[in-house]
Amino acid sequence: MGASKITRYDSLLENSEALSEFFQTANLGAKLGFHRHLTNLVEEEADDGELLTTIDPYDLREKLAESIVEEMVGRHLRIDHREHWAMLGYLGDLGFEIVHLDTGTGDVASTRVSIERKEDDLVPSLFDDRRLRQLSAMREEAEFSYLVVTKSYSEIKAALAERDISDTVFISFIASLCAVGYPPVFIDDRFDGAALMGKIVGKIEDDKHRLFVPRPRGAKPSDYRNALIEALPKVGIKTRRKLVECFGTVASLSEASVDELAAIPGIGKGTAQRIFDSLH
Repeated sequence: MGASKITRYDSLLENSEALSEFFQTANLGAKLGFHRHLTNLVEEEADDGELLTTIDPYDLREKLAESIVEEMVGRHLRIDHREHWAMLGYLGDLGFEIVHLDTGTGDVASTRVSIERKEDDLVPSLFDDRRLRQLSAMREEAEFSYLVVTKSYSEIKAALAERDISDTVFISFIASLCAVGYPPVFIDDRFDGAALMGKIVGKIEDDKHRLFVPRPRGAKPSDYRNALIEALPKVGIKTRRKLVECFGTVASLSEASVDELAAIPGIGKGTAQRIFDSLH
């Protein structure tokens, strides 16, 4: 075997403790990279008849493959069977299960993400409040939710013009989507749209996000209280004000039940449960 650059994966093969930690903490992308590295080692051994590692890559590759499959299944990656073939093909290749998704789940979903895709059906949404209610339901079901439109803004405006619908009506509708927390992402290629949705799910499921709340200058106790409450899931300034008005302190808020939290206007059962779980 010729000399080659030593990678971090090679180091893992010489350190059982680091290897054990890798299995416990590595994200899916790192595991896939390690699996590819092991496959290359096995192929090199077949060519050269020489293996310079203290850990058997054959057995390790099998264990790693099982870990990858378990993580993929555990994420519940799903795409609705009624989606366009480009979406089904691309996301199916990424390991998304093709299923029937209920209204309120979106067209693409995982354990933490729900994404609704619109195309020609965006225009009818202008005159149907059920679409906005559906997006609101998505927010209750998923920690992260998005709206992706696989058609350009210009194409949609042209379609509206053919139906004698003014730009003002459409702009007002977009503003309503933004107001309820769903500024649409316009991308006029279905394949690119599928790739974007796959990346969104992958980044959220893989990354360990750190929530940063800036420390106020000359902070008072109430400023720290407000920062702590706004760090809770789905809690912005308005919701924080309602929580402070009802409970006053973080200590009192921590003693609230899920039903008490859900009784506050604007806080659904799903959000109430996430707040409760975060505090306990």
